[in-house]
Amino acid sequence: MVLPSDIKNNMRFSPLNSPTTFVNETARQLGLLFKFARQMNELDFAGSLSGEFRGMQDAGWSTTITAQQVFEELNERMAASPVETLAEMRIILLLYCQLSEAGGVYESLKNMMGIVENAPYNLWPFRDLVRVKQNPNRVIGPNANATFRDLAIQAQKIGMTGLSSAFENVFRDDVRNGMYHSDYILWNDGLRLRRRNGGNVTRIEYAEVSDLVGIGLAFFQTLQALRTFAVQSFDPPREIIGRFSANLPMPWTVSYDSETGAFSISGSSPGSVTSPEYLAQEAINEYLGGYVMAVFRAEGCDDIPNVDFFEHGFEPSEIDLSKNKFAELLNDVEARGLWDQREADTKNEGLLTLSPWGFSYIKDEDDLVSLIGDPEFALTFEPSEKA
Repeated sequence: MVLPSDIKNNMRFSPLNSPTTFVNETARQLGLLFKFARQMNELDFAGSLSGEFRGMQDAGWSTTITAQQVFEELNERMAASPVETLAEMRIILLLYCQLSEAGGVYESLKNMMGIVENAPYNLWPFRDLVRVKQNPNRVIGPNANATFRDLAIQAQKIGMTGLSSAFENVFRDDVRNGMYHSDYILWNDGLRLRRRNGGNVTRIEYAEVSDLVGIGLAFFQTLQALRTFAVQSFDPPREIIGRFSANLPMPWTVSYDSETGAFSISGSSPGSVTSPEYLAQEAINEYLGGYVMAVFRAEGCDDIPNVDFFEHGFEPSEIDLSKNKFAELLNDVEARGLWDQREADTKNEGLLTLSPWGFSYIKDEDDLVSLIGDPEFALTFEPSEKA
Protein backbone atom coordinates (compact mmCIF):
# COMPACT_ATOMS: atom_id res chain seq x y z
CA MET A 1 0.00 0.00 0.00
CA VAL A 2 1.34 3.44 -0.94
CA LEU A 3 0.42 6.07 1.61
CA PRO A 4 -1.48 9.21 0.65
CA SER A 5 0.81 12.21 0.28
CA ASP A 6 -0.37 13.92 3.49
CA ILE A 7 0.58 10.88 5.56
CA LYS A 8 3.85 10.36 3.68
CA ASN A 9 4.87 13.95 4.32
CA ASN A 10 4.13 13.62 8.03
CA MET A 11 6.09 10.38 8.20
CA ARG A 12 9.22 11.90 6.63
CA PHE A 13 12.04 11.61 9.18
CA SER A 14 13.53 14.90 10.36
CA PRO A 15 17.21 15.59 11.07
CA LEU A 16 18.48 14.50 14.46
CA ASN A 17 18.74 18.02 15.93
CA SER A 18 17.10 18.17 19.33
CA PRO A 19 18.53 14.89 20.67
CA THR A 20 22.14 15.66 19.63
CA THR A 21 23.08 17.10 23.02
CA PHE A 22 21.50 14.10 24.77
CA VAL A 23 23.24 11.45 22.65
CA ASN A 24 26.63 13.17 23.00
CA GLU A 25 26.30 13.44 26.77
CA THR A 26 25.18 9.80 26.90
CA ALA A 27 28.23 8.81 24.83
CA ARG A 28 30.43 10.74 27.22
CA GLN A 29 28.93 9.14 30.32
CA LEU A 30 29.26 5.66 28.82
CA GLY A 31 32.88 6.40 27.92
CA LEU A 32 33.60 7.55 31.46
CA LEU A 33 32.10 4.35 32.89
CA PHE A 34 34.47 2.33 30.69
CA LYS A 35 37.38 4.52 31.77
CA PHE A 36 36.59 4.30 35.50
CA ALA A 37 35.91 0.54 35.46
CA ARG A 38 39.16 -0.18 33.58
CA GLN A 39 41.15 1.77 36.15
CA MET A 40 39.51 0.06 39.14
CA ASN A 41 39.89 -3.54 37.93
CA GLU A 42 41.19 -4.01 34.41
CA LEU A 43 40.80 -7.78 34.49
CA ASP A 44 37.11 -7.78 35.35
CA PHE A 45 36.76 -4.91 32.87
CA ALA A 46 38.21 -7.13 30.16
CA GLY A 47 35.90 -9.97 31.17
CA SER A 48 32.89 -7.66 30.86
CA LEU A 49 33.57 -6.70 27.26
CA SER A 50 32.10 -9.81 25.66
CA GLY A 51 28.57 -9.31 26.91
CA GLU A 52 26.70 -12.57 27.50
CA PHE A 53 29.06 -15.50 28.02
CA ARG A 54 27.52 -18.73 29.29
CA GLY A 55 25.67 -21.81 28.13
CA MET A 56 26.03 -22.77 24.47
CA GLN A 57 29.20 -21.11 23.12
CA ASP A 58 29.38 -22.70 19.67
CA ALA A 59 29.36 -20.45 16.59
CA GLY A 60 26.04 -18.71 16.04
CA TRP A 61 24.76 -19.06 19.61
CA SER A 62 25.28 -15.52 20.90
CA THR A 63 22.36 -13.11 20.80
CA THR A 64 24.87 -10.26 20.50
CA ILE A 65 25.13 -11.32 16.83
CA THR A 66 21.41 -10.72 16.30
CA ALA A 67 21.61 -7.42 18.17
CA GLN A 68 24.29 -6.18 15.78
CA GLN A 69 22.26 -7.33 12.79
CA VAL A 70 19.18 -5.50 14.08
CA PHE A 71 21.25 -2.35 14.57
CA GLU A 72 22.54 -2.53 10.99
CA GLU A 73 19.08 -3.22 9.56
CA LEU A 74 17.52 -0.37 11.49
CA ASN A 75 20.35 1.99 10.59
CA GLU A 76 19.94 1.10 6.91
CA ARG A 77 16.18 1.68 6.98
CA MET A 78 16.59 5.04 8.72
CA ALA A 79 19.10 6.13 6.08
CA ALA A 80 16.65 5.16 3.29
CA SER A 81 13.92 7.61 4.34
CA PRO A 82 11.37 8.94 3.52
CA VAL A 83 9.11 6.14 4.68
CA GLU A 84 6.65 5.11 1.97
CA THR A 85 4.32 2.63 3.69
CA LEU A 86 2.82 1.81 7.04
CA ALA A 87 4.64 -1.53 6.87
CA GLU A 88 7.99 0.25 6.68
CA MET A 89 7.15 2.37 9.70
CA ARG A 90 6.00 -0.72 11.58
CA ILE A 91 9.25 -2.52 10.78
CA ILE A 92 11.31 0.46 11.94
CA LEU A 93 9.48 0.58 15.26
CA LEU A 94 9.69 -3.18 15.77
CA LEU A 95 13.43 -3.15 15.03
CA TYR A 96 13.79 -0.28 17.49
CA CYS A 97 12.01 -2.31 20.16
CA GLN A 98 14.18 -5.35 19.39
CA LEU A 99 17.30 -3.22 19.86
CA SER A 100 16.02 -2.15 23.27
CA GLU A 101 15.73 -5.81 24.24
CA ALA A 102 19.38 -6.68 23.44
CA GLY A 103 20.07 -7.68 27.04
CA GLY A 104 23.04 -9.86 26.08
CA VAL A 105 24.90 -6.74 24.97
CA TYR A 106 23.80 -4.69 27.98
CA GLU A 107 25.20 -7.29 30.38
CA SER A 108 28.55 -5.56 29.77
CA LEU A 109 27.22 -2.42 31.43
CA LYS A 110 25.83 -4.32 34.42
CA ASN A 111 29.15 -6.05 35.07
CA MET A 112 31.15 -2.84 34.66
CA MET A 113 29.09 -1.10 37.30
CA GLY A 114 29.60 -4.19 39.45
CA ILE A 115 33.35 -3.49 39.29
CA VAL A 116 32.75 -0.13 41.00
CA GLU A 117 30.84 -1.94 43.76
CA ASN A 118 33.73 -4.43 44.11
CA ALA A 119 31.50 -7.30 42.97
CA PRO A 120 33.14 -10.21 41.09
CA TYR A 121 32.37 -10.74 37.42
CA ASN A 122 28.91 -12.28 37.12
CA LEU A 123 27.99 -14.76 34.37
CA TRP A 124 24.28 -14.01 35.02
CA PRO A 125 24.25 -10.27 35.84
CA PHE A 126 20.48 -9.85 35.40
CA ARG A 127 19.56 -13.12 37.08
CA ASP A 128 17.81 -11.34 39.97
CA LEU A 129 15.31 -10.00 37.44
CA VAL A 130 14.46 -13.41 36.00
CA ARG A 131 10.98 -14.83 36.75
CA VAL A 132 10.34 -18.57 37.01
CA LYS A 133 6.92 -20.08 36.39
CA GLN A 134 6.27 -23.58 37.65
CA ASN A 135 3.24 -24.56 35.58
CA PRO A 136 4.21 -24.83 32.83
CA ASN A 137 7.88 -24.74 33.77
CA ARG A 138 9.31 -21.63 32.15
CA VAL A 139 12.13 -19.17 32.75
CA ILE A 140 11.22 -15.61 31.72
CA GLY A 141 14.05 -13.12 31.31
CA PRO A 142 13.66 -9.41 32.08
CA ASN A 143 12.27 -7.14 29.38
CA ALA A 144 13.90 -3.87 28.32
CA ASN A 145 11.85 -1.88 30.84
CA ALA A 146 13.18 -3.92 33.76
CA THR A 147 16.72 -4.10 32.36
CA PHE A 148 17.16 -0.36 31.90
CA ARG A 149 15.41 0.45 35.16
CA ASP A 150 17.90 -1.84 36.89
CA LEU A 151 20.85 -0.23 35.07
CA ALA A 152 19.59 3.24 36.02
CA ILE A 153 19.25 2.29 39.69
CA GLN A 154 22.76 0.83 39.80
CA ALA A 155 24.26 3.88 38.04
CA GLN A 156 22.59 6.05 40.69
CA LYS A 157 24.06 3.85 43.45
CA ILE A 158 27.63 4.23 42.20
CA GLY A 159 27.24 8.01 41.92
CA MET A 160 26.92 8.36 38.13
CA THR A 161 23.71 10.39 38.04
CA GLY A 162 24.22 11.49 34.44
CA LEU A 163 24.56 7.90 33.30
CA SER A 164 21.49 6.94 35.34
CA SER A 165 19.43 9.59 33.58
CA ALA A 166 20.67 8.33 30.22
CA PHE A 167 19.59 4.77 31.01
CA GLU A 168 16.13 6.02 31.99
CA ASN A 169 15.63 7.86 28.70
CA VAL A 170 17.59 6.04 26.01
CA PHE A 171 14.64 3.81 24.98
CA ARG A 172 10.97 4.81 25.24
CA ASP A 173 9.27 2.16 27.36
CA ASP A 174 5.79 3.34 26.36
CA VAL A 175 6.64 2.81 22.68
CA ARG A 176 7.98 -0.65 23.43
CA ASN A 177 4.84 -1.54 25.40
CA GLY A 178 2.56 -0.20 22.70
CA MET A 179 4.31 -2.09 19.90
CA TYR A 180 4.63 -5.42 21.70
CA HIS A 181 1.07 -5.36 23.03
CA SER A 182 -0.54 -4.10 19.81
CA ASP A 183 -1.70 -1.07 21.74
CA TYR A 184 -0.86 1.56 19.13
CA ILE A 185 -2.17 3.16 15.93
CA LEU A 186 -0.17 4.62 13.04
CA TRP A 187 -2.12 7.65 11.88
CA ASN A 188 -1.57 10.65 9.67
CA ASP A 189 -0.43 12.79 12.62
CA GLY A 190 1.97 10.28 14.18
CA LEU A 191 2.23 7.25 16.43
CA ARG A 192 -0.76 7.05 18.75
CA LEU A 193 -0.42 5.04 21.96
CA ARG A 194 -3.95 4.07 23.02
CA ARG A 195 -3.14 2.63 26.47
CA ARG A 196 -6.36 0.72 26.60
CA ASN A 197 -5.41 -0.90 29.92
CA GLY A 198 -4.95 2.37 31.77
CA GLY A 199 -3.14 5.68 31.52
CA ASN A 200 -3.47 8.78 29.40
CA VAL A 201 -3.29 8.43 25.65
CA THR A 202 -0.17 9.77 23.88
CA ARG A 203 0.54 10.94 20.38
CA ILE A 204 4.13 11.06 19.14
CA GLU A 205 4.70 13.01 15.96
CA TYR A 206 6.75 11.23 13.31
CA ALA A 207 9.57 13.76 13.66
CA GLU A 208 9.82 12.75 17.32
CA VAL A 209 9.66 9.08 16.35
CA SER A 210 12.69 9.77 14.16
CA ASP A 211 14.47 11.36 17.09
CA LEU A 212 13.77 8.56 19.55
CA VAL A 213 14.89 5.91 17.06
CA GLY A 214 18.04 7.95 16.42
CA ILE A 215 18.75 8.10 20.17
CA GLY A 216 18.47 4.31 20.45
CA LEU A 217 20.75 3.81 17.46
CA ALA A 218 23.35 6.26 18.80
CA PHE A 219 23.34 4.56 22.21
CA PHE A 220 23.89 1.11 20.74
CA GLN A 221 26.53 2.38 18.33
CA THR A 222 28.40 4.07 21.19
CA LEU A 223 28.36 0.96 23.35
CA GLN A 224 29.59 -1.27 20.52
CA ALA A 225 32.30 1.22 19.55
CA LEU A 226 33.53 1.44 23.16
CA ARG A 227 33.60 -2.34 23.47
CA THR A 228 35.48 -2.71 20.18
CA PHE A 229 38.04 -0.05 21.08
CA ALA A 230 38.63 -1.63 24.50
CA VAL A 231 39.05 -5.16 23.09
CA GLN A 232 41.46 -3.99 20.42
CA SER A 233 43.54 -2.17 23.05
CA PHE A 234 44.84 -5.58 24.15
CA ASP A 235 46.75 -6.02 20.90
CA PRO A 236 49.60 -6.61 21.55
CA PRO A 237 48.85 -8.83 24.58
CA ARG A 238 49.47 -7.42 28.03
CA GLU A 239 50.22 -9.05 31.37
CA ILE A 240 48.22 -7.60 34.25
CA ILE A 241 48.71 -8.46 37.91
CA GLY A 242 45.34 -8.33 39.58
CA ARG A 243 42.16 -10.06 40.66
CA PHE A 244 39.95 -11.63 38.03
CA SER A 245 36.45 -12.35 39.35
CA ALA A 246 36.69 -14.19 42.68
CA ASN A 247 40.19 -15.54 41.99
CA LEU A 248 43.31 -14.64 43.97
CA PRO A 249 45.44 -11.81 42.56
CA MET A 250 48.00 -13.15 40.10
CA PRO A 251 49.47 -12.41 36.68
CA TRP A 252 46.97 -12.71 33.83
CA THR A 253 47.52 -12.25 30.12
CA VAL A 254 44.82 -10.40 28.20
CA SER A 255 45.10 -10.77 24.45
CA TYR A 256 43.32 -9.79 21.26
CA ASP A 257 44.34 -11.32 17.92
CA SER A 258 43.47 -8.85 15.14
CA GLU A 259 43.79 -11.56 12.48
CA THR A 260 41.42 -14.11 14.00
CA GLY A 261 39.32 -11.80 16.21
CA ALA A 262 40.04 -14.06 19.21
CA PHE A 263 39.93 -12.37 22.63
CA SER A 264 41.27 -14.25 25.65
CA ILE A 265 42.18 -13.95 29.32
CA SER A 266 44.60 -16.59 30.59
CA GLY A 267 46.55 -17.21 33.79
CA SER A 268 48.67 -20.04 35.21
CA SER A 269 50.13 -18.73 38.46
CA PRO A 270 50.43 -21.40 41.21
CA GLY A 271 49.51 -18.90 43.92
CA SER A 272 48.76 -15.35 44.91
CA VAL A 273 50.93 -12.61 43.39
CA THR A 274 50.59 -8.87 43.99
CA SER A 275 52.35 -5.68 42.97
CA PRO A 276 52.59 -2.20 44.55
CA GLU A 277 50.26 -0.87 41.86
CA TYR A 278 47.66 -3.55 42.55
CA LEU A 279 47.78 -2.98 46.33
CA ALA A 280 47.43 0.78 45.90
CA GLN A 281 44.42 0.35 43.60
CA GLU A 282 42.78 -2.06 46.04
CA ALA A 283 43.17 0.54 48.80
CA ILE A 284 41.70 3.26 46.56
CA ASN A 285 38.75 1.04 45.65
CA GLU A 286 38.13 0.30 49.32
CA TYR A 287 38.08 3.99 50.20
CA LEU A 288 35.69 4.65 47.30
CA GLY A 289 33.24 2.24 48.93
CA GLY A 290 31.19 1.39 45.85
CA TYR A 291 31.22 4.89 44.30
CA VAL A 292 33.20 6.26 41.38
CA MET A 293 34.06 9.35 43.47
CA ALA A 294 34.15 10.34 47.11
CA VAL A 295 34.84 13.54 49.03
CA PHE A 296 36.29 13.77 52.53
CA ARG A 297 35.83 16.72 54.89
CA ALA A 298 37.27 17.48 58.30
CA GLU A 299 34.66 18.60 60.83
CA GLY A 300 34.86 22.26 61.75
CA CYS A 301 36.51 23.40 58.51
CA ASP A 302 34.33 26.13 57.02
CA ASP A 303 36.61 27.20 54.16
CA ILE A 304 36.11 24.06 52.02
CA PRO A 305 34.95 25.03 48.51
CA ASN A 306 31.52 23.97 47.33
CA VAL A 307 31.84 22.13 43.99
CA ASP A 308 28.77 21.17 41.94
CA PHE A 309 29.40 17.52 41.01
CA PHE A 310 25.78 16.97 39.97
CA GLU A 311 26.09 19.46 37.12
CA HIS A 312 28.70 17.13 35.59
CA GLY A 313 26.69 13.94 36.13
CA PHE A 314 28.09 12.74 39.46
CA GLU A 315 27.07 12.41 43.08
CA PRO A 316 30.10 11.42 45.19
CA SER A 317 30.05 9.65 48.49
CA GLU A 318 30.35 12.33 51.19
CA ILE A 319 32.40 11.41 54.25
CA ASP A 320 32.79 13.76 57.23
CA LEU A 321 35.61 12.94 59.63
CA SER A 322 36.85 14.33 62.92
CA LYS A 323 40.08 16.31 62.63
CA ASN A 324 42.02 13.40 64.10
CA LYS A 325 40.47 10.88 61.68
CA PHE A 326 41.08 13.24 58.77
CA ALA A 327 44.75 13.51 59.77
CA GLU A 328 44.96 9.71 59.97
CA LEU A 329 43.48 9.46 56.49
CA LEU A 330 46.09 11.85 55.08
CA ASN A 331 48.86 9.89 56.79
CA ASP A 332 47.59 6.65 55.25
CA VAL A 333 47.31 8.23 51.81
CA GLU A 334 50.89 9.48 52.08
CA ALA A 335 52.26 6.21 53.46
CA ARG A 336 50.67 4.02 50.81
CA GLY A 337 51.14 6.42 47.91
CA LEU A 338 47.44 6.89 47.17
CA TRP A 339 47.69 10.38 45.67
CA ASP A 340 46.46 10.83 42.10
CA GLN A 341 49.69 10.35 40.14
CA ARG A 342 48.26 12.20 37.12
CA GLU A 343 48.82 15.45 39.00
CA ALA A 344 52.27 16.92 38.38
CA ASP A 345 52.13 18.84 41.67
CA THR A 346 49.90 17.67 44.51
CA LYS A 347 47.78 20.52 45.90
CA ASN A 348 47.46 20.74 49.67
CA GLU A 349 44.20 22.63 50.04
CA GLY A 350 40.64 22.52 48.73
CA LEU A 351 38.12 19.70 48.77
CA LEU A 352 39.82 16.34 49.28
CA THR A 353 38.40 14.22 46.46
CA LEU A 354 38.94 10.58 45.60
CA SER A 355 38.59 9.15 42.11
CA PRO A 356 39.69 5.74 40.75
CA TRP A 357 43.15 7.30 40.21
CA GLY A 358 43.65 8.35 43.82
CA PHE A 359 43.26 11.33 46.14
CA SER A 360 43.59 14.97 45.08
CA TYR A 361 42.44 18.41 46.18
CA ILE A 362 40.09 20.42 43.98
CA LYS A 363 39.17 24.06 44.43
CA ASP A 364 36.51 24.63 41.78
CA GLU A 365 34.62 23.11 38.88
CA ASP A 366 37.58 23.58 36.53
CA ASP A 367 39.56 21.28 38.81
CA LEU A 368 36.64 18.81 38.78
CA VAL A 369 36.48 18.82 34.98
CA SER A 370 40.23 18.17 34.89
CA LEU A 371 39.86 15.39 37.46
CA ILE A 372 37.11 13.63 35.49
CA GLY A 373 38.89 14.08 32.17
CA ASP A 374 37.67 12.72 28.86
CA PRO A 375 36.78 9.15 27.88
CA GLU A 376 39.64 7.12 26.42
CA PHE A 377 37.58 6.79 23.25
CA ALA A 378 35.33 9.77 22.59
CA LEU A 379 32.42 9.74 20.14
CA THR A 380 30.66 12.85 18.87
CA PHE A 381 27.41 12.79 16.92
CA GLU A 382 26.47 15.58 14.55
CA PRO A 383 22.92 16.49 13.45
CA SER A 384 21.98 14.90 10.15
CA GLU A 385 21.92 17.21 7.12
CA LYS A 386 19.11 15.20 5.51
CA ALA A 387 15.79 17.00 5.38
